[in-house]
Amino acid sequence: MKRGVPNAWLHHQLPRFQRLSRRHFLSLSLVVTLEALLEACRPSIPFIGKQNTPTPISTITPVPPPADMVARRFLQAWQDADYDTMYGLLSQGARNKIDKDAFASRYRAIQKEATVTGIRPRLTSVGSPEGGEVEAAFELLLETRLVGEVKHDNVLHLRLEAGKWRVDWSPSAIFGPLGEENLVHLFPRSSTRGQIYDQHGEALAREGAVVTVGVVPGKIENETAMLGVLTAILPLSAAEIREKYVDAPPQWFIPVGDISYKDSQAHLDELANTPGISFQQKALREYPQHTTAAHLVGYVDAISGEELARLGSEGYVEGDRIGKMGLEQWGEKYLAGTKGGLLAVISPEGQVVATLKDQPAIQSRSLVTALDLPLQRKVEEILGTNKGAIVVMDPRDGRILAMASRPTFDPNDLINPLNPGRRQAVLTMPGQPLLNRASQGTYPAGSIFKVVSMAAALEKGGFVSGSPFFCSGVWTKLGIPMYCWLRSGHGNIDLFQGLIQSCDVVFYEVGLTLNNLDIDILPTMARAFGLGQESGLWGADEAAGLVPDDAWKIRTQGYGWTPGDTVNMAVGQGFLLVTPLQIAVLFSAIANGGTRYRPRLVLRAESSVGDPPIEFAPEAMGTLPVSSAHLNLIRDALRRVTMGPRGTARFAFQGFPIAVAGKTGTAQNAGKEPHAWFVGYAPADAPEIVVVALLENAGEGSVEAAPRVRKVLEAYFGISPQPAS
Repeated sequence: MKRGVPNAWLHHQLPRFQRLSRRHFLSLSLVVTLEALLEACRPSIPFIGKQNTPTPISTITPVPPPADMVARRFLQAWQDADYDTMYGLLSQGARNKIDKDAFASRYRAIQKEATVTGIRPRLTSVGSPEGGEVEAAFELLLETRLVGEVKHDNVLHLRLEAGKWRVDWSPSAIFGPLGEENLVHLFPRSSTRGQIYDQHGEALAREGAVVTVGVVPGKIENETAMLGVLTAILPLSAAEIREKYVDAPPQWFIPVGDISYKDSQAHLDELANTPGISFQQKALREYPQHTTAAHLVGYVDAISGEELARLGSEGYVEGDRIGKMGLEQWGEKYLAGTKGGLLAVISPEGQVVATLKDQPAIQSRSLVTALDLPLQRKVEEILGTNKGAIVVMDPRDGRILAMASRPTFDPNDLINPLNPGRRQAVLTMPGQPLLNRASQGTYPAGSIFKVVSMAAALEKGGFVSGSPFFCSGVWTKLGIPMYCWLRSGHGNIDLFQGLIQSCDVVFYEVGLTLNNLDIDILPTMARAFGLGQESGLWGADEAAGLVPDDAWKIRTQGYGWTPGDTVNMAVGQGFLLVTPLQIAVLFSAIANGGTRYRPRLVLRAESSVGDPPIEFAPEAMGTLPVSSAHLNLIRDALRRVTMGPRGTARFAFQGFPIAVAGKTGTAQNAGKEPHAWFVGYAPADAPEIVVVALLENAGEGSVEAAPRVRKVLEAYFGISPQPAS
């Protein structure tokens, strides 16, 4: 009889087959087929007794993932900050000791404390299971802001639980020495902020100190006596002081108020010997010159959220103070140094149990500036209370010797915690005292721009020194009357005398001629002289000003350039805007023979630990596109502005013992009094100083600005002040 699998049995098992996957079904089919073949090969034995029941198919028990897979999943979830997945891989015993929220909070708190920015755990080996337990070794690499890379070798303990490997977690799985009670703590290391000096070594900014007075509630013995001491020192009532600490933990230090270091020394006995009172000294930036050079020095203040997002990778943390303006801001990387820190595991008592990384701080540097503080003080005195600015520059190398702006402020008022009301007073003061008008104020140039127009006329317009003009006091070639500053007119006059006498009609004609040749000639020349762009000053914020052209006008005004725009620009009016600093750079280039130097406020960054200083050498930014012959012609005309019989500044410089070259400017200002300009350099034949004065809404440049430049030159050269004869 042919043997095989009974059809009735297959029919009975068919529903079960239908529930199997294809893979299981094929496997089962193979088993059944093999069984049928084996059955067919057996000898034929007559059936005796009850028929055998078919052998049931065994169910396959799934094998748990190996321990290394669980360890890798846990470490990858750590790298991804996926704390839910991490917690799901913990053993039941571990989960009984810590809930999910506390588990995630522990990791987050440690990473915040350590300033962690990246986590890279890597499984290195897995031991052999013994008694349902196994150890998985891993290397932890942390990237931090303050201490750089931290490497730590550690072990995960895994336990076989209900047929699955689970992480038998404890805090030691983060750092080996952590344990149940220890903490991770970062002791920041930072260098003392560097100083800022003038060229003679006199401090413009330095580190001082303020003392925070506070209360430790648990140490109070006689509250009435303690409050009596504090109310005598701090501008607070006993009730206000008590309110600060009444609900605080007994051993906490509760800050109450700040006093100066000098006051702390005067009250040292009471502070040190009154139970419950404690005090801490902390650094406070000081500006010993107060308002002098305030716009250049700047100030420090608490880091903002936006700044922290940008600078966090450099080790800055919430509560740090950084430079906000001037040299304090520009020189932050030198003045602050590079932070470091000790990342350690500490006991509940604060003792260091293990060092994870000790990164030393890199000491800060101090900045030595080109400022001549005695000259700076004198320049500010000369500027007085007038809104405006004075810039003093060495044309030979670009050094800024003095730079004054009015109105001004005292940087100490912006940072002093002892009197916060002063800060608000500065911020709400009229006249924008924080604006450095020397480098950030933009103004129409007026007639000082005529040196650029004359250069364009000589280089591109076909004009020569003796090109003739006639000035009747009014010019009408654009169909409207445009007046010369001298309403009676200059009569017959040439280009050379046109600059000396600042004849507007001459430069109206120059502007129209240049426009007819090419509307881009004058804007291009202006940019080549350094206008319409930042000068590149290291150490102060500055504005770019504006050199308008056809493209700019179409973009901003909606229509193109006209001849009137070039005519207006030729006399320094229209849309043209410049800063006093740009004019100082421009005239320095004229004075030195054509080289535009980067204005240089910082000479070097000095180390306090013996490292070589970082020098900031003179840097040429470009050359004026003017031939030597034409440049000498302009220089000769500028000399005659102050020394010639018809020069517009002759009265201001009569009797001055040193030859001065310069240019007056009176810039019209939309219905208000004009801005007064004067720029001069001396000695005229071998210049070593350029002085620019700008007075807002002050009137004539020859009357208001030129005399102030004379006074600055007197101070620089040590000439006894004397009235112009």
